[in-house]
Amino acid sequence: MKTWGKTVEQARLPGGWSTLLAANDFVCGIEIGGRGQRVVVADGAGRIVGQARSIDSMAPAPGVLETVKDLIDQACGSAGVDLEHVVRAGIAFGGPVDVERGLTLLSHRAPGFENFPLVNLIEEHLSVATVMDNSARAAALGESVYGAARGATDVVYVHLGTGVGGGIIVDGRLLHGASSTAGEFGHMVVSTGGPICSCGKPGHLEAYAAAPAIVARFRQRLEIEASIDLDRWSNPKSITVRSIFDAARQGDPAAADVVSETVQVLGLAIANLITTLNPAAVIVGGLVSDVGSLLMDPLSARVRQYSFPSAARRVRLTISQLGPDATVLGAVALALQSLRS
Repeated sequence: MKTWGKTVEQARLPGGWSTLLAANDFVCGIEIGGRGQRVVVADGAGRIVGQARSIDSMAPAPGVLETVKDLIDQACGSAGVDLEHVVRAGIAFGGPVDVERGLTLLSHRAPGFENFPLVNLIEEHLSVATVMDNSARAAALGESVYGAARGATDVVYVHLGTGVGGGIIVDGRLLHGASSTAGEFGHMVVSTGGPICSCGKPGHLEAYAAAPAIVARFRQRLEIEASIDLDRWSNPKSITVRSIFDAARQGDPAAADVVSETVQVLGLAIANLITTLNPAAVIVGGLVSDVGSLLMDPLSARVRQYSFPSAARRVRLTISQLGPDATVLGAVALALQSLRS
């Protein structure tokens, strides 16, 4: 059964954007986050023709800036594209940003990004207009334009990684909110107590559904509950999100408890988003989503159980199609979208 909402106008789709570029013009997509830095060169249809990356995610802001400049040059070189033919750039940054002023506000991994004028500095290097958003909202745009939500104008993207974030697309456009914090799903209150979130407050979604939180809660359960095979968990490195979900499927009671709690809380949160926003598609991405059907099958049941029925009937709940490429392709989409403004 088709569950998509109304079709995005052609100008917002890759085919529409491609007409905005000359045949030998391109855009840069820049990703800065927990996986390091990545730069891609793409055409008007979002096809990547060249790329380069660095895996240093802990470098301070000035060092990251120099790395990104080098990666831009490398990506253009790998694509055989002269820098003068890059006509726009988009940045996806792993942390809070001031979209209007082009500032990064904070990085939880590296120093120096407080009120850092990243957009202006990239513009100086490229001599073209540059736009920026946070990585979760960029991923939402990437999935909406090129991935699992393509064709839908009203989309919610939930990112389950080292933290929990996301993006909201309403009528084909990203929602930012009054203080550019729209999509901070990780800080939704899902219980009045519960584990402490990374922000210091109790009962937030991130404290249940982020990858480190799932692992931490499982380790706590092992200390107080029996497991089918304690030897399996003797090496701390063996405890991963994947191994916990696999063990739950195999009947391990401690793992099953953690997975059940995670699915229950995440299902409630997504159901509330569906009921409130009435999206055509909800996309789940990030490290935790890599377990696939082990998460999505029980999550879908919970979401359908708790959502407002008419909203639930129209929504498609699915896993990310782009995976780790969602963010950088979102940066490409930001650049292309900005050509119309």
